Amino acid sequence: MEKVIIKSILREGKGKEKVKKIRRKGFIPAIVYSRNFNLPVELPLSSMKILKSIHFSENTIIEMEVDGYDDKDNRLNVLIKDVQYDPLREEVIHIDFMRVSLDEKVKVKIPIVLKGESKGVKEGGVSEQIMWDVTVEALPLDIPDKIEVDISPLAIGDTIHIVDLKISEKVRILASPEDAIVTVVAKEEEVVASEEVASAESAEPEVIKEKPKEEKEEKEKEEEKK
Repeated sequence: MEKVIIKSILREGKGKEKVKKIRRKGFIPAIVYSRNFNLPVELPLSSMKILKSIHFSENTIIEMEVDGYDDKDNRLNVLIKDVQYDPLREEVIHIDFMRVSLDEKVKVKIPIVLKGESKGVKEGGVSEQIMWDVTVEALPLDIPDKIEVDISPLAIGDTIHIVDLKISEKVRILASPEDAIVTVVAKEEEVVASEEVASAESAEPEVIKEKPKEEKEEKEKEEEKK
């Protein structure tokens, strides 16, 4: 995986007013953290454009240059862990980054993307994707952008499981080998129109018919005797 490079500025001061000032000048407040590490930063518009171009992917290694960070190397390798949006304007208002070491394995979710049209679909079946992403463990630069699954050989009744995935030996999938990813099933038969009519008729309320005249007169005589 190639690294994405962005710039940031060390953020000084805390509190809501400070954050509001940062946003007013067009920057986005953010935090970079790891074990025993916490660094507040702010991101310029140029960096936000880059992050938007990768759709704020949580499995992309980002090399962040921090202006004002007093260290031997002011470049940090990070992953996006959380993006907060304004509920009304749907704009990004804060980002959490996790600092990572390129020499230590990390656990991230990566998307599963289906390729091709299955044989079963061409025969009238339906393709059902059950798993859309999966958690993997690998060194940061060995993390794939996605896992592609070719479904073209699948006939009706066939299923692809985790164990069937073809992936680098450097990447370990953290899921059961028997977990289903995609399956092809037959279409459900449509209900026959006549059956619908019969069902509707059976649901109609019963009509109570008037009793015969003789039975009515006999009942009236019994009433008079009482």
